[in-house]
Parts: sequence; structure tokens; C-alpha cells
Amino acid sequence: MFPLDRLEDIKNHPNDFKLLERVPITREDVVELLPIQLTPRAPEERVCAVVFLDTETTGMSAVSDKVIELGLVRCTFSLDRKILLSIDRIYDAYEDPKRPIPEEITKLTGITDEMVKGQVFDDELVLNLVAGNPLIVAHNAKFDRPFFDRRFGPASRSAWACSAKEINWSNHGFGGYKLEFLVQSMGYFYEAHRACNDCLALCYLMHLMPKAFEELINSSLTQTFRIDAVKAPFDVKDQLKQNGYRFDGTEKVWYINVVGTEEAKNQVNFLQSVYSDATRNVRITSMTAKDRYRS
Repeated sequence: MFPLDRLEDIKNHPNDFKLLERVPITREDVVELLPIQLTPRAPEERVCAVVFLDTETTGMSAVSDKVIELGLVRCTFSLDRKILLSIDRIYDAYEDPKRPIPEEITKLTGITDEMVKGQVFDDELVLNLVAGNPLIVAHNAKFDRPFFDRRFGPASRSAWACSAKEINWSNHGFGGYKLEFLVQSMGYFYEAHRACNDCLALCYLMHLMPKAFEELINSSLTQTFRIDAVKAPFDVKDQLKQNGYRFDGTEKVWYINVVGTEEAKNQVNFLQSVYSDATRNVRITSMTAKDRYRS
């Protein structure tokens, strides 16, 4: 609630206060306003569809946990200018997981057993929203994609992008990449951890920051590579960590994801300088946006 009783203090000391505005498109009547034009379309420019997606789930495992809320916001963007043009369709619904929702999930999301009881996602409508293989954007695609693919398998052919990982937020002046933090830093607020609100907030953030959206689109169009340092000896782990490598506990291997063939070659050269068996043991896996973030 805005402190109306402190208006005089705000007027006298404006530098001591910061005003936050609700993300306009998270209003309850947003569906009635569709389609919403964000930027006028230029003549003869190429346009594509992008779907902002978010899930709320009963837990962290896409194998054993269930999606209880799904938010989808389908938009049109200019492939030539790399900017959002319009918000076209919105889907927000619950699904009954057929088990009690953990207490910590209810505290985080506000979603209760009563809210989801008997609810079922409209598969036909969901698949129609992602028809034509649009780019699907999630702010944590590594989490959301496995859940979505498991629940709506036919849509798994779409390309995916992660707005948390594929945008260098520090280069845009931010000290973090959590969605709520980014939105607040731009002077806005919204009710977070609700699927559709998160989608709409991310969409509006991409509209406010066209350079960040352009970076995301360019990333989705670029081939990436996973470089595995197979059989790397224990005594080189610090050098690997310093160069950005992470340890995959499942595969038991140090790895790094890089963009473009030139950077992939640089990493191979680096590994060859670090341990003698690298020439025979480096494993390179090529990925496109259709492959990324699969479980």
C-alpha cells in the first residue's frame, strides 16, 4: 500500500524515496485489452512469434513433481529490428496434481489445494498457443522446459531461450538476474511467483529493454557447444574452474558451454594446454535452441 500519509516527506526529500509502478500489463483486465500494440509494425518487415512461458510446480523434479499452474503469453516480434511488436494471446490455468500441494509451495506461490481441485489444462489450447514452433522464452528454461516437455510432449520441437542465462545482465547495468529484481530496478512491481504474472512481467521487461531482447534473440539463433574435459586429472580442477568450467555430477566431467565455433576452438586449445590427454579426450556437443535446456 502506498504511504499516502508521507506525501509531504516525499515532496521535501524526493531523493530518499523511490516510486514503483505496477507493471501495466499485469492488471486483472489485461485479457480484455488484447491484442496490445507495443511498437508499430514497419512496412514489409519480417515478423515471428515468441511465447513467454512460466510454470509453477509441486517441486523441483520434472519426473516426480507436477505442474500446477501454467502461464503463456504469445507475442509478435520483428525479426529485422529484434523488438516486440504486440501481445496477442494469454493463457493462464491451473491443473490438479492429484496430491496435496506442499506447504512451502503454497507459501511461495499462494496456490492452494482448493484452487487447483478438479482443474485440468486445456491441451488443445496450449498446443495451439505454441503452434508454428515459435521461440519459447522462460526466465529459467532449464527448470521450465523439462516440466513443459513432459506434460506437453508434441511441443518439444520448439526452440527455447533462457532470459536469465542468455542475457548478460551485468553488461546492462544490473547486479543480478532474478526477474523480480530486474523489474523492480526498472521502477515496476508485480505479484511474483504466479505463472502468468511472471510471463507478463518478463514480456514487459523485454519491451522496456530492447537491447536485452535483441541479445536474447541473437543468442537463440546462434549455435552453441558443450565442451567436456573428459578424464581431466584432479590437479587441474582449479584451472578449469578459473576458466569457467563446471562439474557435472551426473556425467562426472568438467564442462563449459560456449557460443560459436571460434570460442569452441579456443576451449579445445585451452584444454590441450592444461592436460596432455586432452587431444584424445575432449568431447564436443553441438546444440541449437531446439536442443538447449532439455532434461
